[in-house]
Amino acid sequence: MWLGCAVVSGQSWDATDQAEIDLGVTTGVPQASGFVFIEGRYLAPPYTVTRKGNGLFINRTLVERPVPWPPAVTPQVPGTEKRVDGDGAAQPQAEPQNEAPQIGERKKVLSVDDLFDDEDSDEETVPLAEDEVKRPVAEATAAAGNGLSAEEIARRKAETLAVLERLRKGYEVALSQGEVFFFSQRHNRVNGTYGTARLLMGVLPAALRYAKSPQDLMSRLYQGGITFIDLTMCAALYGHRNTFPLLEARLARIEEAEREEERKRNAVRRR
Repeated sequence: MWLGCAVVSGQSWDATDQAEIDLGVTTGVPQASGFVFIEGRYLAPPYTVTRKGNGLFINRTLVERPVPWPPAVTPQVPGTEKRVDGDGAAQPQAEPQNEAPQIGERKKVLSVDDLFDDEDSDEETVPLAEDEVKRPVAEATAAAGNGLSAEEIARRKAETLAVLERLRKGYEVALSQGEVFFFSQRHNRVNGTYGTARLLMGVLPAALRYAKSPQDLMSRLYQGGITFIDLTMCAALYGHRNTFPLLEARLARIEEAEREEERKRNAVRRR
């Protein structure tokens, strides 16, 4: 199929504006569960997965632009992702029906700016490499033409919307089930089940509080049984280590909910 998965791509502002005009906007239902990290920064819930044009956002942050717009004739090859199971072990992934989408390899950049300096801005994005930012809109527009009829453009628009909405809904469903996501330009998307997320949350807050370096953070995580977070991810997490109070508060709420659930189960057993 002509539609392929891509990283957050460097379309010009005019092209992304046109995508929003052509494809519209879908705002998802806020999710109070799940865990999202973007470039090492923890985002506290609720999470709203929104599609603006051909971009997918979690809250106000662009996390993926999975298909180009205007549509290109040349097919693109989907990438791969890393997913971990409830024990934190990496697992090969088949194409799921109702799970969050796979995305391609992230383009590496030399540095990543803090996405959260301006909390009042309307929209934030995962940083783009310089050559992507400068790509002219004419390139995308020329690819869209290339002999395509109005009917073909309309058909591909419908296909694009269907793909984007499936991916958006996949993120929403995954978050509703308590899954964890790491998004970055430096590594593939990492996605784990609730079991993985719960294991991570039991170790990460204290590890961030006391870590003295990215290497020290990785060592503390490994000691706690978290083996799927590599040094690149630890460096990003360590750069935002001041978010540990948010994680500690989230862990306290999780533990209280678990205690309450256990009290309910015990009350039922005593009847």
